[in-house]
This record gives sequence, C-alpha cells and structure tokens, in this order.
Amino acid sequence: MFSHNELRHILEKAFAPTPCRCTISQEGTITLELLNPESHARELLVPGIPVASLTGGRDLAALVRDVKERASRRHVAAADPVKRQG
Repeated sequence: MFSHNELRHILEKAFAPTPCRCTISQEGTITLELLNPESHARELLVPGIPVASLTGGRDLAALVRDVKERASRRHVAAADPVKRQG
C-alpha cells in the first residue's frame, strides 16, 4: 500500500509534461485534474477513484493508462467536433 504522499507524487509525475493535480479526500478517494500545459485550464477531471483500489504498481499503471486514454479521446473529439456523414 502507498502513502497518500507517495500516491500524489507518483500520479502527478506520471502525466508529465501535462500538469496534473492530485487530491486525496478524507474519505479515501482521489481526484485527478489534468491541465493544459500552456493555459493551465482544466482539460480533464476524474473524481472518485478509490485509494483502496491502488495497491500496487500495476494498479497505478492501469489507472494512468485509463486516464491518458480518456484525455486522448477528449483531444480527438475537440479537434474534430463535426463528424462527417458518408
């Protein structure tokens, strides 16, 4: 099991160079906030991640992969908001 400080540090560094804010609530849930590197505006918010679900490196890697995929899908959707019909 990771300490809250370790989790916060690992998660915030995992998204570099994209700035990431990681907060851990008293109830034991994590909120990740990915920010635009230039404007620091929020690009993605992922609330309610149970700390208890992150017991090892594989769990952390899976979470980071999932959040990066969500962020990537948001970027693709924002780049092409009008889908072409064939």
